[in-house]
Amino acid sequence: MVLFDEMNHTKISIALSVLTIFSIFLIVDYLEHNLAFGSFHENSIITIGLDSEFLTYDDLITGFSIKYPPGWERAQHIDKSVTFLAPRESNSDTNPAGLGIMVKEVESNSTLASITQNQLNTLKSLYPDIQILESMETIFLGHPSHMIIFTATDNTQSMRKAMQIWFKEDNKAFLMTYKSDNQRYSKYLPTIDKMLNSFYTYKK
Repeated sequence: MVLFDEMNHTKISIALSVLTIFSIFLIVDYLEHNLAFGSFHENSIITIGLDSEFLTYDDLITGFSIKYPPGWERAQHIDKSVTFLAPRESNSDTNPAGLGIMVKEVESNSTLASITQNQLNTLKSLYPDIQILESMETIFLGHPSHMIIFTATDNTQSMRKAMQIWFKEDNKAFLMTYKSDNQRYSKYLPTIDKMLNSFYTYKK
Protein backbone atom coordinates (compact mmCIF):
# COMPACT_ATOMS: atom_id res chain seq x y z
CA MET A 1 0.00 0.00 0.00
CA VAL A 2 1.43 5.73 -0.49
CA LEU A 3 0.33 8.15 -3.10
CA PHE A 4 -0.12 11.72 -4.27
CA ASP A 5 1.24 15.16 -3.48
CA GLU A 6 -1.45 15.94 -0.92
CA MET A 7 -0.66 12.74 0.94
CA ASN A 8 2.61 14.24 2.16
CA HIS A 9 0.58 16.45 4.51
CA THR A 10 -0.62 13.52 6.60
CA LYS A 11 1.25 10.36 7.44
CA ILE A 12 -1.87 8.24 7.43
CA SER A 13 -2.71 9.10 3.82
CA ILE A 14 0.53 8.08 2.08
CA ALA A 15 -0.18 4.43 1.68
CA LEU A 16 -2.44 1.50 1.65
CA SER A 17 -1.24 -1.62 3.29
CA VAL A 18 -2.91 -4.92 2.70
CA LEU A 19 -2.92 -5.80 6.34
CA THR A 20 -4.23 -8.41 8.63
CA ILE A 21 -3.90 -6.29 11.76
CA PHE A 22 -6.86 -3.95 11.39
CA SER A 23 -5.89 -1.81 14.37
CA ILE A 24 -2.90 -0.30 12.52
CA PHE A 25 -5.27 2.12 10.86
CA LEU A 26 -5.88 3.64 14.28
CA ILE A 27 -2.22 4.38 14.96
CA VAL A 28 -0.57 6.79 12.55
CA ASP A 29 3.04 5.92 13.29
CA TYR A 30 2.43 2.20 13.01
CA LEU A 31 0.60 2.69 9.75
CA GLU A 32 3.47 4.69 8.30
CA HIS A 33 5.85 1.82 9.02
CA ASN A 34 3.52 -0.65 7.27
CA LEU A 35 2.62 1.23 4.12
CA ALA A 36 2.95 -1.70 1.79
CA PHE A 37 3.37 -4.62 4.15
CA GLY A 38 1.71 -6.34 7.06
CA SER A 39 2.38 -9.54 8.95
CA PHE A 40 1.23 -12.57 6.99
CA HIS A 41 2.37 -15.93 8.33
CA GLU A 42 3.39 -18.92 6.24
CA ASN A 43 -0.05 -20.39 5.50
CA SER A 44 -1.17 -22.99 3.04
CA ILE A 45 -2.84 -21.75 -0.10
CA ILE A 46 -6.60 -21.94 -0.21
CA THR A 47 -7.35 -22.12 -3.92
CA ILE A 48 -10.31 -20.18 -5.24
CA GLY A 49 -11.30 -21.11 -8.77
CA LEU A 50 -11.70 -18.38 -11.30
CA ASP A 51 -15.26 -19.54 -11.95
CA SER A 52 -16.30 -19.04 -8.32
CA GLU A 53 -19.38 -16.96 -7.58
CA PHE A 54 -17.68 -13.76 -6.55
CA LEU A 55 -19.37 -11.25 -4.28
CA THR A 56 -19.75 -7.54 -5.11
CA TYR A 57 -18.51 -4.68 -2.97
CA ASP A 58 -19.92 -1.26 -3.84
CA ASP A 59 -18.36 1.79 -2.24
CA LEU A 60 -20.75 4.62 -3.01
CA ILE A 61 -18.84 7.11 -0.85
CA THR A 62 -15.47 6.88 -2.58
CA GLY A 63 -17.01 5.79 -5.87
CA PHE A 64 -15.94 2.31 -6.96
CA SER A 65 -17.08 -1.28 -7.20
CA ILE A 66 -15.11 -4.53 -7.14
CA LYS A 67 -15.84 -8.26 -6.92
CA TYR A 68 -14.10 -10.51 -4.42
CA PRO A 69 -14.09 -14.26 -3.65
CA PRO A 70 -16.54 -15.76 -1.18
CA GLY A 71 -14.77 -16.69 2.03
CA TRP A 72 -12.39 -13.75 1.89
CA GLU A 73 -12.53 -11.29 4.77
CA ARG A 74 -13.49 -7.70 4.01
CA ALA A 75 -12.53 -4.84 6.28
CA GLN A 76 -13.33 -1.14 5.98
CA HIS A 77 -11.10 1.34 7.81
CA ILE A 78 -11.36 4.80 9.28
CA ASP A 79 -9.45 6.31 6.35
CA LYS A 80 -12.17 4.90 4.03
CA SER A 81 -9.81 2.29 2.60
CA VAL A 82 -10.87 -1.33 2.28
CA THR A 83 -8.94 -4.61 2.37
CA PHE A 84 -9.88 -8.05 1.09
CA LEU A 85 -7.97 -10.84 2.84
CA ALA A 86 -7.49 -14.47 1.81
CA PRO A 87 -8.88 -17.01 4.31
CA ARG A 88 -6.85 -17.91 7.36
CA GLU A 89 -5.86 -21.37 8.41
CA SER A 90 -7.45 -22.68 11.58
CA ASN A 91 -4.12 -22.53 13.42
CA SER A 92 -3.30 -18.96 12.42
CA ASP A 93 -4.66 -15.55 13.36
CA THR A 94 -3.33 -13.83 10.24
CA ASN A 95 -4.03 -14.00 6.51
CA PRO A 96 -1.58 -15.14 3.83
CA ALA A 97 -2.41 -12.55 1.14
CA GLY A 98 -4.77 -9.77 0.27
CA LEU A 99 -5.77 -6.79 -1.83
CA GLY A 100 -6.26 -3.27 -0.51
CA ILE A 101 -7.82 -0.21 -2.16
CA MET A 102 -7.46 3.43 -1.14
CA VAL A 103 -9.08 6.47 -2.75
CA LYS A 104 -7.90 10.02 -2.01
CA GLU A 105 -8.96 13.44 -3.16
CA VAL A 106 -6.31 15.22 -5.25
CA GLU A 107 -6.06 18.46 -7.17
CA SER A 108 -7.63 18.19 -10.60
CA ASN A 109 -4.38 19.40 -12.19
CA SER A 110 -2.24 16.74 -10.47
CA THR A 111 -0.44 14.57 -13.00
CA LEU A 112 0.16 10.84 -13.02
CA ALA A 113 3.89 11.57 -13.30
CA SER A 114 3.95 13.62 -10.10
CA ILE A 115 1.87 11.03 -8.26
CA THR A 116 4.25 8.30 -9.42
CA GLN A 117 7.39 10.17 -8.42
CA ASN A 118 6.01 10.93 -5.00
CA GLN A 119 4.95 7.33 -4.51
CA LEU A 120 8.32 5.89 -5.48
CA ASN A 121 10.24 8.38 -3.33
CA THR A 122 8.09 7.60 -0.32
CA LEU A 123 8.47 3.84 -0.70
CA LYS A 124 12.24 4.15 -0.99
CA SER A 125 12.47 6.31 2.10
CA LEU A 126 10.34 3.95 4.15
CA TYR A 127 11.93 0.69 3.02
CA PRO A 128 15.74 0.96 2.67
CA ASP A 129 16.01 -2.57 1.29
CA ILE A 130 13.24 -2.19 -1.29
CA GLN A 131 13.94 -3.92 -4.57
CA ILE A 132 11.78 -2.66 -7.43
CA LEU A 133 11.39 -5.55 -9.85
CA GLU A 134 9.18 -3.75 -12.36
CA SER A 135 8.04 -0.16 -12.79
CA MET A 136 6.05 0.83 -15.83
CA GLU A 137 3.33 3.02 -17.24
CA THR A 138 0.36 0.98 -18.35
CA ILE A 139 -3.37 1.09 -18.96
CA PHE A 140 -5.61 -0.17 -16.19
CA LEU A 141 -9.18 -0.73 -17.39
CA GLY A 142 -8.91 2.22 -19.76
CA HIS A 143 -7.09 4.51 -17.31
CA PRO A 144 -3.49 5.66 -17.83
CA SER A 145 -1.78 4.25 -14.76
CA HIS A 146 1.49 3.16 -13.22
CA MET A 147 2.34 -0.27 -11.87
CA ILE A 148 5.23 -1.43 -9.71
CA ILE A 149 6.19 -4.84 -8.40
CA PHE A 150 8.64 -4.88 -5.53
CA THR A 151 9.95 -6.71 -2.49
CA ALA A 152 10.88 -5.31 0.92
CA THR A 153 11.21 -6.33 4.54
CA ASP A 154 8.11 -5.75 6.64
CA ASN A 155 7.79 -4.97 10.33
CA THR A 156 8.11 -8.68 11.22
CA GLN A 157 11.50 -8.75 9.46
CA SER A 158 10.03 -10.98 6.75
CA MET A 159 10.54 -10.45 3.05
CA ARG A 160 7.28 -9.71 1.21
CA LYS A 161 6.33 -9.17 -2.41
CA ALA A 162 3.80 -6.56 -3.51
CA MET A 163 2.21 -5.09 -6.60
CA GLN A 164 0.80 -1.57 -6.62
CA ILE A 165 -1.28 0.08 -9.33
CA TRP A 166 -2.39 3.70 -9.19
CA PHE A 167 -4.29 6.01 -11.49
CA LYS A 168 -6.07 9.35 -11.37
CA GLU A 169 -9.63 10.10 -12.42
CA ASP A 170 -10.86 13.68 -12.16
CA ASN A 171 -10.02 14.78 -8.60
CA LYS A 172 -9.52 11.28 -7.21
CA ALA A 173 -6.49 9.02 -7.12
CA PHE A 174 -6.96 5.27 -6.73
CA LEU A 175 -4.28 2.99 -5.27
CA MET A 176 -4.55 -0.81 -5.31
CA THR A 177 -2.04 -2.96 -3.47
CA TYR A 178 -1.68 -6.71 -3.70
CA LYS A 179 0.64 -8.35 -1.21
CA SER A 180 1.65 -11.87 -0.36
CA ASP A 181 4.74 -13.67 0.83
CA ASN A 182 7.39 -14.25 -1.81
CA GLN A 183 6.62 -17.90 -2.43
CA ARG A 184 2.85 -17.55 -2.68
CA TYR A 185 2.70 -14.38 -4.73
CA SER A 186 2.20 -16.07 -8.10
CA LYS A 187 -0.29 -18.60 -6.74
CA TYR A 188 -2.70 -15.90 -5.59
CA LEU A 189 -2.17 -13.68 -8.63
CA PRO A 190 -4.92 -15.24 -10.82
CA THR A 191 -7.53 -14.50 -8.16
CA ILE A 192 -6.19 -10.96 -7.72
CA ASP A 193 -6.27 -10.46 -11.50
CA LYS A 194 -9.94 -11.40 -11.62
CA MET A 195 -10.71 -9.02 -8.77
CA LEU A 196 -8.86 -6.16 -10.46
CA ASN A 197 -10.55 -6.86 -13.80
CA SER A 198 -13.93 -6.45 -12.09
CA PHE A 199 -13.00 -3.00 -10.73
CA TYR A 200 -14.80 0.08 -12.02
CA THR A 201 -15.44 3.61 -10.86
CA TYR A 202 -18.72 5.47 -10.59
CA LYS A 203 -18.96 8.60 -12.69
CA LYS A 204 -20.81 11.51 -11.12
